[in-house]
Amino acid sequence: MLKLRYHVLSIISIIFILSSPSTLRSQNDPSSQWHRLYIKIRDRCVTKEDALCKLKELEVLLKDFYSKNSGKKEEDRLCFPLKGYSSKEIGGKGGNGYQPRGYDFFEGNDHKGHPGHDLFIKDENQDGVDDRIGKPVEVLSVCSGIVVSINLDWSPSSPIRGGNYIWTYEPVQSRYYYYAHLSEIFVRIGQVVSRGERLGTVGRTGKKAYPRRSPTHLHFVVHHSTDGYPKPNNPYVELLKGTQE
Repeated sequence: MLKLRYHVLSIISIIFILSSPSTLRSQNDPSSQWHRLYIKIRDRCVTKEDALCKLKELEVLLKDFYSKNSGKKEEDRLCFPLKGYSSKEIGGKGGNGYQPRGYDFFEGNDHKGHPGHDLFIKDENQDGVDDRIGKPVEVLSVCSGIVVSINLDWSPSSPIRGGNYIWTYEPVQSRYYYYAHLSEIFVRIGQVVSRGERLGTVGRTGKKAYPRRSPTHLHFVVHHSTDGYPKPNNPYVELLKGTQE
């Protein structure tokens, strides 16, 4: 009888929490809506036309949300996203790792091309720890913005290419930033972050980043929103100038 009462009370508590105004607000804010939409795009569960229409609507709401909750000034240059590292760690030669040909945001997890840059850390034994300092490498936000999506539950059996990832939106330039293959994540959806703020740590999560053949790295991508359509933008020159001041 006591057990039954406990279960009934637990169910009532859960219902109360889920139906509370604060929870409903958090589920319906534009960042949470963007997150849910992105999962549908990532998993190819929504048409391109419907997704683009919704992205246009949400972008207006995200800009308004940011203006009301930020107060952060524009930055002149990007912060280099690996703490303690510089542009010397950009993979490839002269930025040739950026290969956007054939890429379409709306192809989700099945997309073609490599519309970003891989930023490598010193991790010879591939344990996700910096060989020089014996600690995980922190991933820093390249600029201020809103966290609009995260993935926290990647496992080796998952087909998700980015593993544990973070998407942020910067409304001044209408840009989306993508940080993939993370180990830990320190931010939440809807959080307004500053330039240089820590987002998580570099890891080895993701379908192609997990195998031994892949050196430990951060996969970093920039999309510029053109009338709501997130299109890849090459941040190579900006990464070269990136600082952590």
